Amino acid sequence: MPLQKEIIDNSEGNKLITFLNQILKENPKTNLDVATAFFNVQAFAMIKDNLKGVSRFRLLLGKSPEINNERTLGEVLMEEIKKEIEGFELSKDSTQTVKLFIEFLKKKNVEIKLFEKFLHGKAYIFDDRIVIGSSNFTAAGLTREGELNTWSHRSQADYTRKEWFEKFWGESIDFKEELIKILESSRFGSQEYTPYDVYIKTLYELQKEDVKEEAKEEKPKGLPETKVDLAQFQEDAIARISTRLNKYGGCIVADSVGLGKTWIAKKIIEKIGYYERKNILIICPAQLTTMWSKEMKNI
Repeated sequence: MPLQKEIIDNSEGNKLITFLNQILKENPKTNLDVATAFFNVQAFAMIKDNLKGVSRFRLLLGKSPEINNERTLGEVLMEEIKKEIEGFELSKDSTQTVKLFIEFLKKKNVEIKLFEKFLHGKAYIFDDRIVIGSSNFTAAGLTREGELNTWSHRSQADYTRKEWFEKFWGESIDFKEELIKILESSRFGSQEYTPYDVYIKTLYELQKEDVKEEAKEEKPKGLPETKVDLAQFQEDAIARISTRLNKYGGCIVADSVGLGKTWIAKKIIEKIGYYERKNILIICPAQLTTMWSKEMKNI
């Protein structure tokens, strides 16, 4: 390994994640014991490619001061992991990450335990090196500036594993099966999806760019409120029409009779003609001229 600073603070060019991955690449069959107060799946994603060949992996999760005595560490961790996973984008990458994590956890040489009493120490113990400091085994802890860690060679690693890690490990309870259940029951796990779920997902993938654009639509500030009140489904149509006008320069509204095409048109006319101060040309059959003249007076 090239000369490495003894202090690892996640500053530019001195990230803990880089250091850990470098050690794993040099010694892919190492044992790795991790003690941390917090953990997330994103941390695993950042190191997963180099964990495949480790001889043994043990993750010890300790109770930090932020967790009050009314809740167990297991309850807090399950809630946080569920929240993290639900926040993932429903994509191939997210699905693959969770799938690989489940497969990794199911290996016999992988163990996860909880120490329900106070334990705020953080350590990454390899066969020939050890990192001790402030960084939790989270994406932020491995990459964000403001952390302070130091590393030592084999003698310190052996001593810390034997005299410190093993002591807490022996007093901890297994959490591996619970963690696997959380992951498998998530939307990225092994649960089957109904035809309706697949249909909704397909619609979202087809329309997601429009949905994102619609969320940005805002009425200019400081102008009077609209005089064209619509139902919610009609307001949704307005947002969709606006994105298509901006993107393609035109749009066809082809709703069934009675769904308010006239009102939708009035809203678009108000938006473009009044709020955006642009000219409007209405082309209609001769027999509808009187109706549209009347409608325009109400805007």
